[in-house]
Formats: sequence, C-alpha cells, structure tokens
Amino acid sequence: MFMPNKLKPLALLSLLCLTAVFSFAQKYNSFAGMRYGKVLPMGEFASHEYGYGGYALLGNSIGAEAAWFINPKLGFGIDVSKCVMGFAASYYAEDYLENTPEYSKVDLLSGPYNLNTYMAGAYYKVKIKGRFYSTFKLMGGIFQASSPDQLYTIEAFMVGKTSFWKTGTSDVKFTFLAGASVEYKVYDMVSLLLQADFTAAQPGFYYSTGGSTGYTDYLKMPVFKLQPGINIHF
Repeated sequence: MFMPNKLKPLALLSLLCLTAVFSFAQKYNSFAGMRYGKVLPMGEFASHEYGYGGYALLGNSIGAEAAWFINPKLGFGIDVSKCVMGFAASYYAEDYLENTPEYSKVDLLSGPYNLNTYMAGAYYKVKIKGRFYSTFKLMGGIFQASSPDQLYTIEAFMVGKTSFWKTGTSDVKFTFLAGASVEYKVYDMVSLLLQADFTAAQPGFYYSTGGSTGYTDYLKMPVFKLQPGINIHF
C-alpha cells in the first residue's frame, strides 16, 4: 500500500509502541472480556414528572472491553457498550391526557431508548485477597443516545380519533465514565467478575414540527450499569 515518506517514521514509531505495549502486557494482568447485565436510568432521565422527566425504565446492557497493563497495577484500555431502556408509555399517556384537557383519550405505543458508549482510559488493579481482585477505571469518550419512536392515538372532544407518529432522534456527546469491579480468578487465564459503571450526558433531541421549524428537547441521562462478566487474561 502506498504511504507518503513523511508518514513512514510515524507508522514505524506507532508499530514499535504497540509492540512494546503487548510485550509488557504478556507479563501482567491484561485482559479482554464480555459483560451482560442491567442498566438503571437515574435522576431526570428516570423521572415521571410530565414536561421534565424522561420516563425511562430499567433496561439491559451488553458490553466488551480490553485493557493492556504496563505494570502489575496500571493499564490502559477501551470499553464499548450498548444499552436498551424501555419507555414508560402508559404512565406518560396518563400524564399527557391529564395535562391536555381537550383530549378525552390518549393511547401510546413506544419504542425504547438506545444508548451506545465508546470509551478509552486508564485502569488500576489491586489485589484484595487470594484470587480476588478489584479494578478501577476512569475513561472518556462518545455517548451516543437515541430517543424512542412513538405512535400516538388520540380522541378529542368534537373532533374524534386521530393518530400521529413521533420519530425518535439521536445526538452524540463527549462524556466520562467511572467504574469498578470485583473479580475472582477461576484459572490463571480466566476470571469472573461483577462490574459497576456510571456515566452521564445531556443530549439534545431535535424534533421537526414541519417545514423548517422544530424544537430541541435537552435531557440529562445519567445511567448506572451493573454487569456480571468474564475476562480472558493474556
């Protein structure tokens, strides 16, 4: 593959750095792993207060991460995850009806919130006792959130029944993630763990109202993830 001469020293340096990292990594606690568990929306995101809250429900989360340790305690790694959280449609429909007196009935079918995170940062591992370890991490990266697709069916006085579709939108923010895990080494290369992560951001979901008009709904989205998982060490 063609490469400009100016880039060849940079590519060589990058290759040497990666080689050095992996040579160190083989001696210590480096790992790659999978996690699956629950994600808990918090604060405004989970609130059922009409006009303020996100009406988000407890959801599921799946993720993967890998870390390369340059000494027995300090490492650097990446973490990716996908979270799906339902929308409390029945509660929102009741509140919508209560706050819109011209409607006699409101039915709502809603999809879920989707959240993807892509993080990179530092890891710190400590031995608790025997085969038990604890790992702490502080990371920064991308917080990509999508609001639900929703179908409203409304009955209004003197008008009758009508329906409209509200298409979900997405936004991307930069944010931070803090996490901790307790890990038990079943074998030298295999361990089981329980991991807790927290992250938050305030995406702005833009909704078009026709033509060139629309509005942006800003929603604070703090989430707490609790995930059992497995690590393969190398």
